[in-house]
Amino acid sequence: MNNFLNKLLTLPNILTISRMFLLPLFALGFFINSKIGLIISLVVFLFCCITDYLDGYYARLYKQTTKLGQMLDPLADKIVVAIAILFIAGFQIISKSAIIPAAIILCREIIISGVRDATEFSGNSFRTLFLSKCKTATQMLAISTSVLASIVKSHITLVAGETLLWLSSLIAIVSGFIYCKRHIFSK
Repeated sequence: MNNFLNKLLTLPNILTISRMFLLPLFALGFFINSKIGLIISLVVFLFCCITDYLDGYYARLYKQTTKLGQMLDPLADKIVVAIAILFIAGFQIISKSAIIPAAIILCREIIISGVRDATEFSGNSFRTLFLSKCKTATQMLAISTSVLASIVKSHITLVAGETLLWLSSLIAIVSGFIYCKRHIFSK
């Protein structure tokens, strides 16, 4: 039992798990329905973005890469981004037309999660593309910029956030196609 806890309670895994446990606080910020609430949501989301980088960095630095971490990290990323996209769409932070790239991103995440699971279940390795890392960074920047635009009431910032959302959906399509070609259509 102690060995199990030692493997579970590594710094990278704690950072990954903390992202998922902070999502209710992110959501609460939207329901507060004020500038302070959105600031809370933005700060929580930025913390999630920073810990997304740090968990991988510390896992490599301290040689604490675990199977659990390899499973939880992409799952946490997808959950954080999906919840954030649903909230910025549902609370009308983004325009109705920006729901299109949001839907593309969500669909891609579901499809690629299935491809990842099927690939790993069959005993093959599913390596993350650098392009997917760019996609995640662009999504996180798009969401942060969109929430910030709502806080500062800036149309220019909102356009920047929505433009980044469209760009990340384009990257999502391309990287999703590459994954499908590599893991499904090449068989």
